Amino acid sequence: MGSVDFLNLEYLILRVYEFIVGVDVDVSEVPQDLLYWVGQITLIGMTLAVTFLALIVYVRIRIVFAEHEGFETKDRQLVVEEPAIAAVAKNPRWEQVGVLAASEQESDWRRAIIEADTLLGMLLTEQGYRGATVGEQLRDANPLQFTTLDLAWKAHKVRNEIAHGGEHYALSERDARATLNFYTRVFEEFNFI
Repeated sequence: MGSVDFLNLEYLILRVYEFIVGVDVDVSEVPQDLLYWVGQITLIGMTLAVTFLALIVYVRIRIVFAEHEGFETKDRQLVVEEPAIAAVAKNPRWEQVGVLAASEQESDWRRAIIEADTLLGMLLTEQGYRGATVGEQLRDANPLQFTTLDLAWKAHKVRNEIAHGGEHYALSERDARATLNFYTRVFEEFNFI
């Protein structure tokens, strides 16, 4: 048997027509105009599908290249602008947190986390979140508008453990740095530091 190198659209249309009508139909019973127009529409549809698929692939490739260029440009800008940012501090209290975090003393790490949580409370109040405490303000926050909300909760929970446990709460340098990193990411989201 030879290879099939064509697509018989009329046969497929007839089978679909039989399926819809629910009875066996002879080709002569189906109006020829219907077969012709359905065949034309099917052919146009397939052509459009292939064209749009090629267009989608092209656009996706362009988006990936544009994103890659954007990241490279952003990295270059960060390298150029970093000294200027360091010279003008947005929040001097955050600088004090950095000084405390750089200390070798566990008590300074505790103070740094408590001070960072105070700054978080200021940020949440500034953003309009309601509540008398940071915990209430975090409960009021919408995760769709506050993408680092989970990090804020994690950092605030460590602050609560420090506040309630006092000196009995063992705080490692690794935990302190991780907690302060959570605060940093939250503050950066809102351009607070």
